[in-house]
Amino acid sequence: MAELEPIRPVPPMARDMDLEKNRLPSTQALAGETITLRYDDGAAAILRLGAERVAWAIEEEKGAQSGEDPYDAVELRPGIFFLHFASSDKAIGISHVIDRPAGRAVVAWDEAGGNPLRRYIRTARIDGHDGPYTPIPESRELIGRRAYCEYSEEAALEHVYVNSAAILWQWLLLPDDPRFQPLKTEVGIEAVSMRKVRDDLFLLTLNDGGPVGLTVLMDFALKRNVGMLFGRTPAGLISRPVGAKIVLLNQMSYPAGYEPG
Repeated sequence: MAELEPIRPVPPMARDMDLEKNRLPSTQALAGETITLRYDDGAAAILRLGAERVAWAIEEEKGAQSGEDPYDAVELRPGIFFLHFASSDKAIGISHVIDRPAGRAVVAWDEAGGNPLRRYIRTARIDGHDGPYTPIPESRELIGRRAYCEYSEEAALEHVYVNSAAILWQWLLLPDDPRFQPLKTEVGIEAVSMRKVRDDLFLLTLNDGGPVGLTVLMDFALKRNVGMLFGRTPAGLISRPVGAKIVLLNQMSYPAGYEPG
């Protein structure tokens, strides 16, 4: 007689597997630039970018912060960048989507001072842009979509966008190692913020209530994603780049009046 055990999901964070082989290459195209963001909540940030490091300063109601840290930038579409830096002494990680042609940005702000990780979303306009400003909005367009993200030959993860605030996932590829066998049937559900940057381009910020969070920019037209894992583990602060090829599986539809929340 076999006892039926409950599923106890473990979030797909900081695995001992390759999560960046399929990541798009980093760029130094922003080197020498100064980007000023005016957040919609009244705060402001100045980013002075060198070839490898960013000098940053943020002013907000609760006080000012500044630092100089390494950064990583990837240009997914012309003028649209995923830009991340982390400050180990302040235990913060900041992931930006910079949409220069539209003069706007959206920022995932993470504070790893305790457990769980605290995550915030902030929209902003870019100083110096002459056109009209529209904040990068929340979106329901992904609801019902199924896709998987292949990070390498040993790591692929399926996404099911359940509703406007939740995502389901499960592993489809894992390393050929007995240690990973229990993950074959691992599943999870996480809270998610979905922001539409452009057609078929969405920023996902996931939060399972644990110490590490995933921020990922999904380009369904390019069929690639780029993102960062950030948080604190027993081994210390992690700021780990990830990136994958996207394969769209299908789109579920719902009859009128039965749409998810």
